[in-house]
Amino acid sequence: MQKHLSAPTLPEASQSVTKAEQIGEYELGDTLGVGAYAVVRLATHRKRAVKAAVKIIPKDSQAGLAKSIQKELTIHRGLKHRNISRFLESKEEPECIYIFVEYAAAGELFDKIGTLKISDFGLATVYKHGGRSRPLETPCGSAPYVAPEVLEEEYSGDAVDIWSCGIILYVMMIGNTPWELPASSSEEFRLYQESRENPKYEPWNRLQGPVRTLLLGILRINPSKRYSIKHILRDEWYNRPNALMTDGFVNNPVQLASLLMDSAGDSAECSPVVAYSQPLNTGRIERSQNVVFNARNYACSQPARNNERASDSSLGARIAMSWLDEALDLSQPATQITEATFLEVFSSERLTRFFSQDDSDTILDAIVDAMLPNLVAHTVHHNLKRIAIETTDQRRCFLTGQVRIVPYGSELHLVMFDKSRGDPLEWKRMFKALVSTMQEAKHPIHLQMNP
Repeated sequence: MQKHLSAPTLPEASQSVTKAEQIGEYELGDTLGVGAYAVVRLATHRKRAVKAAVKIIPKDSQAGLAKSIQKELTIHRGLKHRNISRFLESKEEPECIYIFVEYAAAGELFDKIGTLKISDFGLATVYKHGGRSRPLETPCGSAPYVAPEVLEEEYSGDAVDIWSCGIILYVMMIGNTPWELPASSSEEFRLYQESRENPKYEPWNRLQGPVRTLLLGILRINPSKRYSIKHILRDEWYNRPNALMTDGFVNNPVQLASLLMDSAGDSAECSPVVAYSQPLNTGRIERSQNVVFNARNYACSQPARNNERASDSSLGARIAMSWLDEALDLSQPATQITEATFLEVFSSERLTRFFSQDDSDTILDAIVDAMLPNLVAHTVHHNLKRIAIETTDQRRCFLTGQVRIVPYGSELHLVMFDKSRGDPLEWKRMFKALVSTMQEAKHPIHLQMNP
């Protein structure tokens, strides 16, 4: 019997308590993200000027949540590793629990691949202790990334984590998740099963040589035959020389980010302008990032996939390149680039923003007009010059955020697409699709990537 992925949801009534401006010695700033039962905000220590990410969990967000929070705190406190965001402290107040962790300023995994840091242990659990392991039973996680056995009765913690790493590797190589759910209800996964885990059709046929061997070894449906960490550590592709790495660390983040930006510009030519597709199956979405799969009434927010290709001259194909050019124009050599400079040139926000000389109402109308043919569900707040987005991506997971229009100097407006929940790749695809639609309009607005 197949289980359903589930996660608690942040109730509307409790969201107001996450808007405090100061907690202890920390001043709270912008919202960094919205999770299933918490809000993450930027915090700055008033005396030390140290930045932190604070996870704010309303106590009324779900009955029985206190035990899960305590487990999360216990696990995170005990972890000390260069690839884990350092636990700083926690505070409890009558309405909320606050968890302060090291701020990973460089952004999300799919924005830039630098020294990766795991920062959220909300769904973490201990499955091995003192040399003894126990099976896990709770189905949890984001649908496209979970292993097939997570939807069944029991599963092994290390095997499902390895599968999820394989999905991440696939996304890094191809640019999308391979299926919406590893179950027979997904046509893409069913095709993978029918290929006997050796697919030779598009886009799998783009993967050749050692990386294909590694990926197919990781994505073996039978967990007992799946690659283990020992297999991966001996793998040819995993052990290939990498001039950008030294002892597991990126030694030149600017060069790596530049290469990724370059690839982003090149890949725009072969990616659909509209990157969303109408799901083949039906299902119902809960107000969390996970999906209930056995219901029937599903209203899709995206159009059928558009096979039109973006041309080299389109703005969508040039978005990343303008930032790359700016990076290469910096006067100091790459080895002298400071962290602050790196974050400014390659910040996450720069990937989903533009500038315009038009007035705010004209910009607002142009964005709304572009959202209509792309079927992006939204709410317009004219007085605030904002658009709230609450839609779903092609994997039927929630994609939410807002568009903000603010003055920039005396002649420009800055238009920012800020994601609060969902897949960052899908958010960028939506942004590029909307930009392309605006550029192709009968009366396009003025639009530029840099001020």
